[in-house]
Amino acid sequence: MKLNKIFWATCMLGGTLALSSCETYDELFPQQYHCVLNIKDAGIRNAELYTTDAEGKIQISIMKTGSQGEALANGMLVPMSEEAFQAYCTDNNLGYAYLPAEYYSLPDKELKFGAQERYKIVEAILKTREIQKLQETHNGQKYALPLLIRSSEVSVNDSMLIIAPDIKSPTIGLTNTGFVSSAQFSSHGEATLTYSLQLTLPTPNTWGLKCTVASNEEAVSAFNQYNTQHNNRYKLLPQNAYTLPDNGVVTFGVEATTASLDITFNRSALEMGEYILPLSITNPTVEGVEIDAAQRTILLGITYSPDKLELKANQFSTNSIANGDGTGLTGLIDGIGSGLHFHSNWNSPVKDATYGNYIDVHLNQPIQAIQFDYWTRFENGNAAPTHIKLFTSIDGKVWTELGEIKSGLPTGGNQKYSSSIYRTANKFSYFRFAVLTSTAGSMTNGSSWFNLGELTLYGN
Repeated sequence: MKLNKIFWATCMLGGTLALSSCETYDELFPQQYHCVLNIKDAGIRNAELYTTDAEGKIQISIMKTGSQGEALANGMLVPMSEEAFQAYCTDNNLGYAYLPAEYYSLPDKELKFGAQERYKIVEAILKTREIQKLQETHNGQKYALPLLIRSSEVSVNDSMLIIAPDIKSPTIGLTNTGFVSSAQFSSHGEATLTYSLQLTLPTPNTWGLKCTVASNEEAVSAFNQYNTQHNNRYKLLPQNAYTLPDNGVVTFGVEATTASLDITFNRSALEMGEYILPLSITNPTVEGVEIDAAQRTILLGITYSPDKLELKANQFSTNSIANGDGTGLTGLIDGIGSGLHFHSNWNSPVKDATYGNYIDVHLNQPIQAIQFDYWTRFENGNAAPTHIKLFTSIDGKVWTELGEIKSGLPTGGNQKYSSSIYRTANKFSYFRFAVLTSTAGSMTNGSSWFNLGELTLYGN
């Protein structure tokens, strides 16, 4: 169509002009083009705008050329009609909708060139946030502003500039999300530990941006959901056990795309156990900046672990043992390898309705907190535990249930399981590891057995 032909003619003309000096312009134009106004860099311009600015300014270069380029020239920068633009989009397979007049302004639409003026820079001002809302209410439809030059005094090249705004909301996010192990205390290590929380921004900060990181209702809700999924293994970190500098306010530096918050944890405020500090980003100080929903919350894991207990074989006892299969009770502490395991009796299985098959440990001294690791048999998981109960006792005769584990236990060969940390109100001197069922069957209402490749205890 005519508009397309003129558009390409303008591009060729503009390219020729770019290679020529101002003194030779007159020689390049036929006499009928004595003075011409045109838009430089016509075509489709994808304009990236951010919702941090209520208005986005698009600069447009208007050129005056021709054999009488020193003449005075007046014109007007105007939007193309909606009907003509829709026809143009149809012909050229473009998916834009026409941007309504209330979403932009053209403060420099009147073009007045003096004798010595060869170009002007004018602006189209787009209402960024309103355009974003318009797109959202129309299922993400992209809009465009088509502009032309009109003049009744001089020749006009009908080259068209289509401004297609790409509206973006800068989003703050955390580099790491979900559960992250951030601090591990022991009774002999450092009393305070620091974790550096990292935040990101996809574009350089030019707005003096700040935000706040807080353990708010949203963060605590994420903690509760995670803790439920993990059998309530964790406790919420007490407020006096951590420090957020500047009350959690994070400042992005000028032109920065990252920021950090150094969180200090204090062991002296904790009992032994596993804790989580849930944190979420809130309150960005710049309008138009959003928080990435997928990178909003982090669950910082803090562990205060008991010390490893050095145990000997004579501290172990059991109600069921298979002599000649593995290395007996020594198999619990003699390392990991073929044949180095404990096996309960499979030749004459022991059934106990309350405890199944169990291993008792007589501790060197009373403790109040305990944790354990175990490995399944090196060769296979044919009798790996699948249901465990834990008990404590002061005298080795009267037992109190400490905990129960029925999920998350490994069932393959040479696999490790690490328990949560269990704490009692009173100290105890005996610990019972009772296996009720294994991959081989039940030891409470059936004739079955279990085995272990290794058992390690931690306690204070």
